Amino acid sequence: MLSRIRIVLHRPQNAENLGAVARVMKNFGLSSLAVVAPASWAGPPRGGGAGLARDDVLARAARLARHASDLLDGLSVHADLRAALGPAAWTCGTTSRAVEGRPRLDPRQLARELWRRSGSGEVAIVFGEERRGLSDAELTLCQAVCTIPTHPDYDSMNLAQAAAVVCYDIALAAREAAPPAAAPDAEPARHATVEVLWGLARAVLARAGYLNPQNPEHILADLRRLLARADPTQREIELLAAALRAIDRMLKVERDPRS
Repeated sequence: MLSRIRIVLHRPQNAENLGAVARVMKNFGLSSLAVVAPASWAGPPRGGGAGLARDDVLARAARLARHASDLLDGLSVHADLRAALGPAAWTCGTTSRAVEGRPRLDPRQLARELWRRSGSGEVAIVFGEERRGLSDAELTLCQAVCTIPTHPDYDSMNLAQAAAVVCYDIALAAREAAPPAAAPDAEPARHATVEVLWGLARAVLARAGYLNPQNPEHILADLRRLLARADPTQREIELLAAALRAIDRMLKVERDPRS
């Protein structure tokens, strides 16, 4: 089940942190690593020369990762966070802030929740970039948030250190817990399908005049929280998406009978 737990690094800026995260993942038996590429990866290497910065970053990261360089060889690189979370049925973002409408877990609670849900499919933990962490918009894509209980005098943790704390608790939960329950007959909703639903909802509700055009995300954020609490299945999300498509067709006909 550990192979179903994906670590996602959102636009990491530091090659050494990337290598260190791969190393601690290997220490604790985790193997699925995804990266949302920062814009700098498309530029030239830091020291100049041929190739892309991405190749230079991965080479430097591999030197620090040492015997965990196979995780870097197998990592998946994505253009944005939605793509990186695509296969996951449940996701948790890491942050030092409380986020309205999201369950707030400590690393031990997160580990137990990941272990429980991994019986049904892939799950993911998202770590933000070193300088600013995850934004509110990025955390909106997660069903829960995890906060490491640090001392209030200094609550900012290094990316690799934070990953080490979380990975350790996951390994501990794996050793102590019973095997996760077998996957239910109903497949949990995949993140990619949920995002398709929200794209449809945004378009249809805007066309119907329901959303405030100045701030459409305000209502959508509330609806996201409602859906996250419902913990829907893949089929239920597909049914909702099909219903929105039918409504969208009707709205188009009403606006232009010739269509």
